[in-house]
Amino acid sequence: MAQEQISARSSKILGHLISALSESLSSMTGQAFTVTPGAVGEGAAEEPIVWQQVFSVASEPGVWLAAGRELWQAAGTMVLAAVGIDSASDEDCRSTWFEIAGQTMGGLAMRITGDVQQEVTSAKGEDIGSMPDVATSFLTATSGEQSWQLSVAWSGVLPALYAPPPAQVTHASDVASSKTFELLLDVSLPVSVSFGKTVLPIREVLKLNTGSIVELNRLVTEPVDVIVNDCVIARGEVVVVEGNYGVRITHLASREDRLRTGMDGTAKTAAAGR
Repeated sequence: MAQEQISARSSKILGHLISALSESLSSMTGQAFTVTPGAVGEGAAEEPIVWQQVFSVASEPGVWLAAGRELWQAAGTMVLAAVGIDSASDEDCRSTWFEIAGQTMGGLAMRITGDVQQEVTSAKGEDIGSMPDVATSFLTATSGEQSWQLSVAWSGVLPALYAPPPAQVTHASDVASSKTFELLLDVSLPVSVSFGKTVLPIREVLKLNTGSIVELNRLVTEPVDVIVNDCVIARGEVVVVEGNYGVRITHLASREDRLRTGMDGTAKTAAAGR
């Protein structure tokens, strides 16, 4: 499976390179060029220009593109003729091919950027004279009735951009904690609302009857307490929702407040039990 994924990434890069090279040759020469995968060459090209390209994502070279003298001379002559220069020296043609190669690598980088959603740009490019000892693919460039062979190779720099992000490592303790927390989510807790409190002597309590009013230690405008398991977790204002009382939360208690009210409640419960 891993080898198949690598091959798929390499095929995508080759396809992008073919498109970029076709576009560069056609736009710069003014002639219709097509580039297709070709058969293995019969021999080394004469006086090749081997363009080595470094991209912004790594310091080592990413792509090599080799063109023999017949191609770089023909392409250079076409480009210069398109701008009105009828006589072109070998040096002029070589310089022009450098431009074609540089534009091709820029187009390749732009296409890869669209694939991986990460900015990739062509950085340093230069002619190194001969292909490195790496696996090579062959291409055929055609314009009209003429055709030329090229060779191309690439390192692991660009295919690596297509690799999926590494799987996030989940520790056993995290899994156990997560499962425990999920179990706690179904635990039911008592929720109550406190409108206020007061302290009455026994004689006043004994006098209470229907219609008596007990004054609490809280103003009407003050928020009420939302209590969960004897711990104040929030405060809010009383509202009526479809005929039922409710509380609109206006303030969440801090961690310190929750701990303090919880401990106070525990202390009072323990004192009442003695």
